[in-house]
Amino acid sequence: MKLRERLLGALSFRERPLKTVWQVERDGLIHHLVGTAHHFPYRFTRSIETLLGRGKRAYFEGPLDPDSMNRVVALGSRGAGSASLYDALDEAVIRKIKEKTGSRFREAERPEFMPIDLSESREDDPLYEHFRSLRPWMAFFSLWNDYLREKGWRYSVDMDAWETAGRMGKEIRYLETIEEQVAAMEKIPVERIVDFLRHVSSWNEYAKAHRDAYLSGRIEHILSQGRLFPSRCPAIVQDRDPVMFERLLPSLSEEATIAFVGTVHVVGLSKRLEALGYRVEQVGEAEG
Repeated sequence: MKLRERLLGALSFRERPLKTVWQVERDGLIHHLVGTAHHFPYRFTRSIETLLGRGKRAYFEGPLDPDSMNRVVALGSRGAGSASLYDALDEAVIRKIKEKTGSRFREAERPEFMPIDLSESREDDPLYEHFRSLRPWMAFFSLWNDYLREKGWRYSVDMDAWETAGRMGKEIRYLETIEEQVAAMEKIPVERIVDFLRHVSSWNEYAKAHRDAYLSGRIEHILSQGRLFPSRCPAIVQDRDPVMFERLLPSLSEEATIAFVGTVHVVGLSKRLEALGYRVEQVGEAEG
């Protein structure tokens, strides 16, 4: 088998139909609202291309270009870090986090004959340094990203859609600035982050449940199984929904629009659209 055929076969194996798609219609103008997954083990390339072929304008939560992503990292590295998160975790949890996030924080194994160096302190621990140097939300999401990549979750619906929209020549707009997004993440309660970190032994079950719910497209399952995730809080969901809605609304009377937003925002946006007389209906697979 030729290399190209093997590559296409591998990509096809990772391809799935996208089912978190809602059609929004009023006065004969049809739009689509797409619930995204920021990290995922599968791709939805064909579905995304089909959807973007139906509209002239694509909206995303915020900028996704490299400069903007670097801006997020810079803001997440500014000010006081989150050493208190590390201090809130016991040794068993810290050890488990290191095991699940790959080699970056994993401690080298000691030879059996080497005694434990009691002079070592938390300052010698790379995981402590990670928390100490980053804002709480950045420290957590960076760890979570490492964990998912270790599991093979190397794709992003948002990023794939953004890149495809650019390649197809669609007009790209954003519902928030990077600064607004970071300001929202700063409001994630630290207690929620600590609680989720302490449940590191349940991360595999959580990730599997999220994967299965998203692939099925069942919004109620997606929302219910993810309620304990740190960002499922008012600052990230309910407080941002009205802002996104107001910025998206003008486009709906101008051009056929495809809006890619985190799936947790679909319910809030749909209710506001229906209140204005839009018909919102989940359409299942975005195929054909």
